[in-house]
Amino acid sequence: MRKYDVVIIGGGPGGVTTALSARNTYPEKSILLIRREKTPLIPCGVPYVFHTLDVVEDDILPDKPLEKNGVELLVDEVAKVQDNKELILRSGERIKWDKLVLALGSKPFVPPLPGIDKKGVYFVKKEIDYLKELREEVEAARNIVILGGGFIGVEVADELLKKGKTVVLIEKLSSLLPLSMDAEFGIIVAEILKERGAEVVVGTSVKEIIGEENVCGVKLENGKQYPADVVIIAAGYRPNIELAQQMGLEVDPRYGIIVDEYMRTSMKDVFAVGDCVAKRNFLTGEFSKLMLASTATAQGRLVGSNLFDLKVIKEFIGTIGTFSTKIGDTAFGATGLTETQAKSMGIDYLTGVTEVLDRHPGKLPGASKIYIKLIYARYSHVLLGAQLKGGDSVGEWINMLTVMVQNKMTAMEIDTLQIGTHPLLTSSPIAYPVINATVDAIMKWYNKSG
Repeated sequence: MRKYDVVIIGGGPGGVTTALSARNTYPEKSILLIRREKTPLIPCGVPYVFHTLDVVEDDILPDKPLEKNGVELLVDEVAKVQDNKELILRSGERIKWDKLVLALGSKPFVPPLPGIDKKGVYFVKKEIDYLKELREEVEAARNIVILGGGFIGVEVADELLKKGKTVVLIEKLSSLLPLSMDAEFGIIVAEILKERGAEVVVGTSVKEIIGEENVCGVKLENGKQYPADVVIIAAGYRPNIELAQQMGLEVDPRYGIIVDEYMRTSMKDVFAVGDCVAKRNFLTGEFSKLMLASTATAQGRLVGSNLFDLKVIKEFIGTIGTFSTKIGDTAFGATGLTETQAKSMGIDYLTGVTEVLDRHPGKLPGASKIYIKLIYARYSHVLLGAQLKGGDSVGEWINMLTVMVQNKMTAMEIDTLQIGTHPLLTSSPIAYPVINATVDAIMKWYNKSG
């Protein structure tokens, strides 16, 4: 029987980051990472295996960082966790551990739809052989229906449009990206997809998937039908908690494993990170549905540093939820609360908006308009959230705004930022997006509007 100081179950971004952080912090410890997949994938890259990437194998999450840092890798599955700090694997092998980290990930949500088990109905799974099969089906298909208008759904739709497929995207809520961005941004995403040839249906649910043995279409609650050679379901994910439940850990069936601010579970010496963990909103403390690789890696860095003692003191403020994507030629980003969420929580807020170019002068090559919307608490003037659209610079803008939200910066602190600018790299110093949108909010305070 082998024994390790640290055993990590799960080889996604959270598990890998935990292993690397543990190696950096505790160089003398033995570390084993166990995963089911022989070939793991980069989760955020999965939508791009349908066109932008030449083959599914181009999305592989490399093992070199683990090998380089002396982390042992075992491809197997944990069948049971014993009370005596012993794992029983499917292969029959037994592994002893001192500290255990669960990075069990998530699985696609299967909506209770009649016909969902027909041939030609697929999910967006993080499994290489499954995605190879799906890619082959997509290549041969003409009509493809996607159920779910979140980030995965719209990214897959955009990829399939690039292949020249006939795409119908269906979202039961009233706009695309409904859990991440306000309606005005979702409307823009829908317009981009329509311009590229998609049919976008919002505010209507699917009643059933139709066909005999093979799928031939979908039927909506309003009676309308769409033909489909392939149906792709992108209706969100659920945490993998079966092993945690078998261990007797405290879990929430909908949101995941319950952990404290140091990602410690209800069992001594057992930690959990990533999609399998129940996360809380940074402002309200309520459970959040968000599952992000960036959150998983932040949790992994924290756990890896604190496995044997608290080297990194952290008061975990909860999940902020930072997104970015690109649909067509337009990038989108969001962090913190949306205006819709602030309203639903009864928060007294106001918004600041602006639209400026991200180069100066605007005639420079590569210049694009940045539209930014900031959400501020009315009385504390603290930044609660931000949403952007524009060129590729949005990807880094949203990260900067996340730091501002995380550090509870106020409007006046942001208004007086000392910034660096350059014509080829940034917006003009007199038309800087974050500052201009903040000034718009400040003027609303002064004018008692907004």
